[in-house]
Amino acid sequence: MNSRPVPREQFLQAGHRLLGEVDMTDLARSLSISAVVDSAGLSQQTFHNTYPGNSRGGGSGGKEAFVEDLLDNLTVNYGGIATTAPPAGVRDAAEPVAALFEDLTSGLMRRRITAILLASDHQGARKSVTPEFERLDADLRAMVGQAIQAQGGSVRQPMSLTSLTTVLGAMLDGLALRQMLTPGSITASEIAQLSTTILQCAIDPVHSDRAATEPLPDEAADSSAFLRPDLEADVIAATEALFVDHGYFLVTLADIAAGARLRVDDLRRLFPSKVDIIVAALKPEFERVLRLRRADERLGVEPAIALRRTLIALGEFVIDNRAMSSGMLLALSFEQFQQPNTVTTVLEHLYLPSSVQPILERGREAGLFSDDAPSLDVAIMLTNNVLFRCLTRPKESAVEVVDGVLRVLMPGVTTRAR
Repeated sequence: MNSRPVPREQFLQAGHRLLGEVDMTDLARSLSISAVVDSAGLSQQTFHNTYPGNSRGGGSGGKEAFVEDLLDNLTVNYGGIATTAPPAGVRDAAEPVAALFEDLTSGLMRRRITAILLASDHQGARKSVTPEFERLDADLRAMVGQAIQAQGGSVRQPMSLTSLTTVLGAMLDGLALRQMLTPGSITASEIAQLSTTILQCAIDPVHSDRAATEPLPDEAADSSAFLRPDLEADVIAATEALFVDHGYFLVTLADIAAGARLRVDDLRRLFPSKVDIIVAALKPEFERVLRLRRADERLGVEPAIALRRTLIALGEFVIDNRAMSSGMLLALSFEQFQQPNTVTTVLEHLYLPSSVQPILERGREAGLFSDDAPSLDVAIMLTNNVLFRCLTRPKESAVEVVDGVLRVLMPGVTTRAR
C-alpha cells in the first residue's frame, strides 16, 4: 500500500509542475532597472529618458517598455565561425568545429538556451533570434560543404549535406550541455577528433554509392507533375538552386527530384544524370553564342572584332549561368576518369572552343592571325581563360574579363609585323 506523499514532497512536485508551465517572459520581467542601469554604466535618469512613462497602473512606459524592447531585439551574440581559409579537408574542417565548441561552453550555449526559452513564449523574441540560429546552421553547413568539395567527394547516401550538418550541430549542442553540467568531461581536442571521424565516415571521396538505387521521396512526388506547363524547366530551376546552395558534387538526383516535386524514377526518365540537366540548361544559351558568331561571319565583321564580340558573348553566357557553368567545369575536371561518358556528353553539346575556332581560321586565311599553333589549341586557351576568369572574378563584367584575357593572349594570336 502506497503511503500518501508528505507535504514536502507535495510542495516539490507542485514546484516542478509550475516550473514547467511558467511563462518564460517572466524571466525578463524579473530584471531590475537598477541592475540594468549599473551593467550599462549609465544613470537612472538616462534610462527613464530612453523609456519615458510608467508601467505601473497599466502604463506602457518604463520597465515594461524596456522588457518589450529587450525581447523584440533579443540576441545570442553569435559571432560566426572563425576561418582563415576554406578547409582543405576534414581535419581542417574539424578545427573551427572545436573552436565553436569552445564558444558554446564559454557562454554561447547559455545564451542559446535562454533565447530558446524566451522565444517559446514571445513572438518578437522568436523573430529576433531565429536568424542567428539559422546563421550558425548555415555557417556550419558551408564549412562542411567546403571540406567535402575539397575532396571532390559527396555525402554518403542516404545522408545529405543538411542532415550531416544537423547531426554535427546536435553533437556540439549536446556535448556543450554535458560540459556545462560536468566541467572537464570533454575537451576541444576531443571534439576535433570526433568531428574528423564523423566527416571521414560520412564523406564518399570517389562517389562509390553514386549508382546505388536512391529512395523515392514520396513527400516530394507530385501527382499532377506531368500536367505542369514545363516540367523540364522546373527540374532545371530546382537543380540550379541546389547548385547555388550546395555545389555540384553535394547534390544528388534524389535532392533534385525532391526540389522539383518528382519521383526519382520519373526524373531519371527525363534526365539520366546531373550532366544531362546541365546540358539541357546550357545548350540553348550556348546556341545563342554560336548564332551571334555566325551572324558576324555572314556580315563579314573583321576577325579581330568578331573574336572579341564572340568571347564577350561567351563570357555573358557563363556569368548569366554561373551555377550551371561551374557544374559543367567540375564535371569535366573530376569525372573524366569516374564517368568518361560525362565528358563525351558535354563535349558533344557544349564545346566552348567551337565558338571561336572558325573566327581564328578565317583570320589566318586573311593573313591577320598567326598560325604558330593549331587553331584548336588557341581556341581552347582563349575560351578556357574566359571561363575560369568569369567563374573566379564574380565582380568583373564579361567585357572586363575578355579585355583582360585578350590583353595577355592577343599578341600571340595576331600576325607579327615583318
